[in-house]
Amino acid sequence: MKLNHRQLEAFRAMIETGSVTEAANRIAVTQPAASRLLADLEHNVGFALFVREKKRLTPTPEALALFEEVEKSFIGLDQIGEAAREIGSYRRGALHICGMPALSLGFLPKVIAQFCAERPDISVSLQIHSSQKVLQYVASQQFDLGFAEIKTNHNGVITEPLWEAPMVAILPDGHPLCYKEHLGPEDFANQNYISFGSNYPTRTRIDAIFTAANIERKMQIETQLSFAVCQMVAQGAGLSIIDPITAHSFAQTLNIQIRPFTPLVYYQYQVLLPSIRVRSQIAITFLDLLKESLQTEISSTPSEPETNVKNSAL
Repeated sequence: MKLNHRQLEAFRAMIETGSVTEAANRIAVTQPAASRLLADLEHNVGFALFVREKKRLTPTPEALALFEEVEKSFIGLDQIGEAAREIGSYRRGALHICGMPALSLGFLPKVIAQFCAERPDISVSLQIHSSQKVLQYVASQQFDLGFAEIKTNHNGVITEPLWEAPMVAILPDGHPLCYKEHLGPEDFANQNYISFGSNYPTRTRIDAIFTAANIERKMQIETQLSFAVCQMVAQGAGLSIIDPITAHSFAQTLNIQIRPFTPLVYYQYQVLLPSIRVRSQIAITFLDLLKESLQTEISSTPSEPETNVKNSAL
């Protein structure tokens, strides 16, 4: 038995409205056309669907039984249609993100939480890796977005600058230097300093500044994670210079103070995108929200004037 979808539309509309005229209006056909569709459906199923009573069509018990099955099918179609609308409005789908710790341990989770709260049917996964690993994973085309502090000419990745801002000095609450509005190399003389590892991209630039100023720091502690730096500074283990997003994210929960540091050492956040996969609208929407959040985060961080903060539109 081959049933026509248009016939079933007319049948469903007829049952729900109780009028051929209303059914025709609902499916946007003329009344004679709707009557023809109903008659053709009756012919195809081989039994009566309606009884004419006082110029009205009354559904038979068989028609009501058929309607239950038809309704199941149309509910499924309605759900598919709603899903299509949600996908088209970027409210349903999946987003796979890979990020460096400097963004992923404090800032990105807040942005993801806001993004998901506004789009409950979108699933988001976040993996945290070093910048080099982020590059490798995005190049594998398995992630929609990557965030790193790395520039590359890798054929599998499109790298675009997301944000550039001066690094900042952090010190524990109550430290004698808290009275100063800005810190320079001389303020770190003989101070315990928590440093990043020797392979950290900005380590060489920071060390060069102190070498040029002939300033000796007490290089007692070294770590790879800016989150760990913040924790140790909060415990009074020393001072440090880190990226502004991490500093601000943890200054709200840890006992640390933030001060601008001169000379300026710029930290650049990069967004990495797979070169083969088409950039999804969900990814574009997420990046828009991310850039808005970055603007808010950095503008509320004590640092140099806004001219020193560079937002790179994608």
